[in-house]
Amino acid sequence: MTATNFEAAIQIKIRAPVKESGSMLVESRLLVGMLSLLPGELITFSADKPDVLRLKSNMSVYEVKCLPAKNYPKPVIPFPEDTVKISGICSLARRTVFAVAKEEQKPALQCVSVKLKNNTVTAAACDGIRIILVKDEAESADEQEFLLPGHSLQILSSISSDTDVYDVADLGNEVVFVKENMVFSMKKMPGTFIDTNALIKSVKPVYTAVANAEDIKNALDLITVASGSQPVNLILSNGQINLACDGERGAVHYSVTANVSVKTPGTGFYYSTAKLNKLFQIIDGKVKLELDSRGMLLLKTKNEVYLQAPMAKPVVKEKPALKQAA
Repeated sequence: MTATNFEAAIQIKIRAPVKESGSMLVESRLLVGMLSLLPGELITFSADKPDVLRLKSNMSVYEVKCLPAKNYPKPVIPFPEDTVKISGICSLARRTVFAVAKEEQKPALQCVSVKLKNNTVTAAACDGIRIILVKDEAESADEQEFLLPGHSLQILSSISSDTDVYDVADLGNEVVFVKENMVFSMKKMPGTFIDTNALIKSVKPVYTAVANAEDIKNALDLITVASGSQPVNLILSNGQINLACDGERGAVHYSVTANVSVKTPGTGFYYSTAKLNKLFQIIDGKVKLELDSRGMLLLKTKNEVYLQAPMAKPVVKEKPALKQAA
């Protein structure tokens, strides 16, 4: 079975008794829908006519019109020779893809940068407002670097498990992932990825605190309900992280117990509520908050480093005065 969307391609081989060879072009969602509804464990594919595919299982039969396979722009997926091993694709994608850029004008920032070195895999994503760096153990001691489109990486993770070990190779215009009877390739994006390490090192922390990620997540969940598009105000005070938002659906104030080393000014700093909340759906355990004098926010866990830029203080719109009855 072969499929492609011109950005990514996949080919899977399944062992089966074949009485007569042939090929057909089937609409993917329709095929998946039929397979999910057919009863039994064994399914027979057959074609008495060149343009009709017949699927049978037990007493159930589906017949669907097909196109000639010669019309399909079948991708050429070469089997790589020089590869490195990568596992944990699902975890890597879950912790990085959320931070890739959505704008097509920034093709390199639509990617996740993946680097392997000394049995360590480091992945980075950036959308111009935030950066996420993750670090995990790797199967390979080889040194290699890939720039993987975020959307394609998400597709690969959706059909993988973290225990899957892939042989990965850079073939110039594409990166190929191989495991058992499956080959998955994704087109490489043009451009050069930014130096995320240099940007993170440029932040000189002034204010610091340590707290439980779960406590901050719970606070942001409550604030998000009321915030709408309004930013959250973050203040480090004595033994607390104070989060507040005068949102579109009401005002919310929440305090999280924390070990605060250096307090922020009383006015604090403002950040995108949605972006912070997305991060805390992913990280867990102890998290260290570091802010510089401008409000650049670093959040550090055992395996992640996250950087988010502050926002301007929201302008409070005055409510129109009620007209008095004549």
